Amino acid sequence: MPDYKRYAIAGATMATILLTGQVMQMTSGKKHVSAADVQAMPLPVALSDIKLTAAEEEAIVTASLDSTVSASQGAEQPKVSDACKVGMTATPMAAALVNLELSAPCAPNERVVIHHNGMMFAEVTDDAGMFTTTIPALSETSVFIASFASGEGAVANAKVEEISSFDRAVVQMQGNLGVGLHAREFGAAYGEKGHIWREAPGEIADGATGFGGFLIQLGDASLESPLMAEVYSFPSGFAKEIGSVELSVDIEITAANCNKDIEAQTLQTSRGAQITVQTLDMSMPACDAVGDFLMLKKMVNDMKVAFN
Repeated sequence: MPDYKRYAIAGATMATILLTGQVMQMTSGKKHVSAADVQAMPLPVALSDIKLTAAEEEAIVTASLDSTVSASQGAEQPKVSDACKVGMTATPMAAALVNLELSAPCAPNERVVIHHNGMMFAEVTDDAGMFTTTIPALSETSVFIASFASGEGAVANAKVEEISSFDRAVVQMQGNLGVGLHAREFGAAYGEKGHIWREAPGEIADGATGFGGFLIQLGDASLESPLMAEVYSFPSGFAKEIGSVELSVDIEITAANCNKDIEAQTLQTSRGAQITVQTLDMSMPACDAVGDFLMLKKMVNDMKVAFN
């Protein structure tokens, strides 16, 4: 990794940072999620840069719930023919991951927004209206919602018991802002083995066997106004080594973000118990700093790893 300058942000230095903390309690112990559960589901803290269409926002709570949701909203939703019905399945995998498969035969090459416990990202279906991805679960009783701009969508549920052995941190944003999540495991320096980030994401197999963490990127960066997320996972419940994992959100100063205001958000969970949300609103340095990085330590908490 290039030896870029990094500036740790503390107090009033190169930028003004506003951090707002929230804790979202997760639903637990339910095998199936009803329409009411979806309507009450915690959604992301509002970011002024992240704007969904009215149809997308409505689809968050109406997607694929048919007449039950229609009745709760007091208005009927348009009926969709079986040939065009949107369907989605969520299958638990190793390392507390979920394989998500979406089928939307009448929505080929369409933008779709995926929501999960406050995390959201945008992807695009293929020529057949299909989309498949692997998502790190953020709670044991996991709800996944897919919403299209048309108002169509689907909901899928998965029980992910293995989340009780993993710590996870997420950074999400709209646009390509140069924002990235960095984990430095057990004293690793930038660029060394154990430094996990988008260009060295680690191995899912290591996470599944307790040998290290891994990072998964979600979202299609080529979309207009992309919604992106990065998720770092560490097997804190059965790690082969004890110590700490240093976490930070690092922002590369680029020609696209210099001297501008940006927003991002982090979510963090320890073994699926609760999610802590932090919102970042900051002014980027002037463009003579292009190529340098800002390191934000207070956006995410370090992970402490001990034998169980």
